[in-house]
Amino acid sequence: MSDIGTRVRDGLESLGRASASDPRPVVAVVVLLLLVSGGIAATSLQMSMGMTLYIDDDSQTAEEWAGLKDDFETGNNVFVVVESDQLYDPETIRAIDRLDRRYTALDETNRVTSLADLVRAGNDGEIPATESGVRRALDRATARNPEMSGLRAQVVPEPGTTIILADYGDVDTFDRGRLLPERGSDIVYRQVQQETDLAALPPGLSVTVTGQPVFENAAFGLMLPEMIKLFAGAFALIFGVVYLVMRSTVERGWHVFLPLGTAMTALVYMMGAMGILGYNFNAIMLGVMPIALGLGIDYGLQIQTRYLEERESGRPPIEAAGLATRTTGRALLIAMGTTVVGLGSLLVSAVPPVQQFGVTSAVSVFASMVLSVTLLPALLVRVDAGVDTADAATDRDGTDRLEAFTGLLTRRVTAGRPLVTLLIAFLLVSGGAYAYPQVEPRQQMMDFWPQELDAKEDLEELEDTVEGSKVVYVVVETDQAYSPEMFREVATYQRLMLENPNVNAVMSPVTTVQMQNGGSIPETQYRLDTSLRAASEGGPTAIRDPSDNPSKLLLTFYIDDVEGEPVRTLIDEFEGNADYTLTTADQVQVTGKPVLNRNVIENVTAGLTPMTLLSFGLGFVFLAFAFRSVKISAVLIAAVAASASLLVTGAMYLVGIPWNPLTITMSSLTLGIGIDYGVHVFERFEYEVTEQGQSRLDAATTAVSKLSRPVIGSSFTTIFGFGVLTVSQFPVLANFGVTTVFAIALSLVAAFGILPAALVTVRLIERRDATPTTEAVGS
Repeated sequence: MSDIGTRVRDGLESLGRASASDPRPVVAVVVLLLLVSGGIAATSLQMSMGMTLYIDDDSQTAEEWAGLKDDFETGNNVFVVVESDQLYDPETIRAIDRLDRRYTALDETNRVTSLADLVRAGNDGEIPATESGVRRALDRATARNPEMSGLRAQVVPEPGTTIILADYGDVDTFDRGRLLPERGSDIVYRQVQQETDLAALPPGLSVTVTGQPVFENAAFGLMLPEMIKLFAGAFALIFGVVYLVMRSTVERGWHVFLPLGTAMTALVYMMGAMGILGYNFNAIMLGVMPIALGLGIDYGLQIQTRYLEERESGRPPIEAAGLATRTTGRALLIAMGTTVVGLGSLLVSAVPPVQQFGVTSAVSVFASMVLSVTLLPALLVRVDAGVDTADAATDRDGTDRLEAFTGLLTRRVTAGRPLVTLLIAFLLVSGGAYAYPQVEPRQQMMDFWPQELDAKEDLEELEDTVEGSKVVYVVVETDQAYSPEMFREVATYQRLMLENPNVNAVMSPVTTVQMQNGGSIPETQYRLDTSLRAASEGGPTAIRDPSDNPSKLLLTFYIDDVEGEPVRTLIDEFEGNADYTLTTADQVQVTGKPVLNRNVIENVTAGLTPMTLLSFGLGFVFLAFAFRSVKISAVLIAAVAASASLLVTGAMYLVGIPWNPLTITMSSLTLGIGIDYGVHVFERFEYEVTEQGQSRLDAATTAVSKLSRPVIGSSFTTIFGFGVLTVSQFPVLANFGVTTVFAIALSLVAAFGILPAALVTVRLIERRDATPTTEAVGS
């Protein structure tokens, strides 16, 4: 054993003994931090939702999106679907006009466009008295240029249905310090719904308010109940499993919940850290609490199991606490370090919630480790009734069936036939490697959120009905933005984009000017300025006063509901055509929620391989340093972490689990969980070879059999902690729950199956004659 290893063990033993001997300083510090962390969490944590959460605030994409909302007060779109059997009846048009005016009068809305606007534009600002007059007015309004025809198709997507388009930007909200703060989309939806209810509508006319902000708002309302459900479910399942696994090993039944107390304390510390770092709960971070609880209880169970083992061997409480922290504590320290290193690799992700997930989980793991070697030994000694340990040892059944079964399986199968085991493992892992690039990501951010909602059904119906249900904004910046030359370039650009079958309509100052001038652009600046002044007064394509943004033009394109790689192709076409036609522009920005969505999806998949390689690389370096052996590190990484990760990928492919912002963390979590199990097996194996003089086969058999109950018990508590996520209404969490259940189960298989075969095959440590000691490493 190296000097550093000895010093670490000595330090852990001293820490455990000191905590057990005089628990008052430990309890005082724990309670103080608990109060501070709880206070910070209660006053600062909030729920948040939205596409912009998944974009780095300093990225070009985020800056362009923020600039759009600041400069033009737009970016969010509410679609009001109006259905009537008498759509072109003047009474229906007047009802639509009343809705239009009510929505326009709201402080939050920037622009409202409706069928009534088109009718007025074709009839000198008036609504005709007859249905035939309405139809003629529409024909006159749309005959002037193709852009207006596209707008007509946008607001009347099918017979009997029309769409009122309402745009808005950022909405001022009052932060009431609640866990569920008021959102801008909530304010807009509530006001639009109120104005709809107040409008006098004729019989037979139905109105549905929908759009992505409406769906996001409905999903946001589920976040707090979802968090409560997931945490309560995880707590109840872990509570039951811990009791069933550990009840027979403790003096009193309630003692089994001591590790649960340390895990809950670590959870409060984690939420305090979230408040200090400015993190909030979102659809991704909802998964942190069950995960923190599952990993925290795992560390506590290992220490408690080792303490009880030492007590049964006849050691007094304080000495048992010291030996538990010396032996199992070191294994947990190495596992914690590897887990934190693996989670730290998530910082390279371009998706902020993934970075926050890594940091928050690492804080929880670190806090759980520290509490397991300080507070938990103090509690174990404090509640120890001092039962005669010799009697306690003899009272137990001399044959542990689980130990006997796992020992027999190891001796006769996994370690007994190591080459066969490794060959089978190689074939299965190769299948996982093949499946790795075959696992596809989700293509829409909205697929991450609850699907069984009325708002989701309304949105899907809108997308099926309206071809241009998505909006892309193009901002053209130049010193001569409102000049005839620039307008002619923009007109050419718009015509090129409308030739794309996925682009349905466009609204801009250029289309407004064309409508007022018979489809042409005025030749002189004076005539253009006159048209712009008229366009600022209102109408279906009314524009903002050019003096508000004299150097910027906003083009609003309505596009099809395209998904996946075609979105990137379309964005590239927007940018490529801009480079080709807008030659006098200083800068052209293409933004909008389809652009944000595509960037998130690309960032998720682009960061997957780098994070995986980085986590395993850092884990390899850390283990090599901890064990002072590159060979041992390589075996642990290859036999446990890497094998389990690729097996998980294969399982994801088979059951159809996609990559999303949470499932891409699978490799980092598998590294931490797998190495936790692997380190316990290896160190017990090392002890049996070097200290007890056993052969490698006997040592592997003993290691697996003696560790079977604590490791399998803790793995089941972790599985239930993570597994509760599988019932989440949020698909991003449900998929992550399934993935992590695979990760834990297959890490256990790798640690108890592949690793013993590798330890028997590869000569990592030498057998030596030594006086047996009680310092068995592991659980």
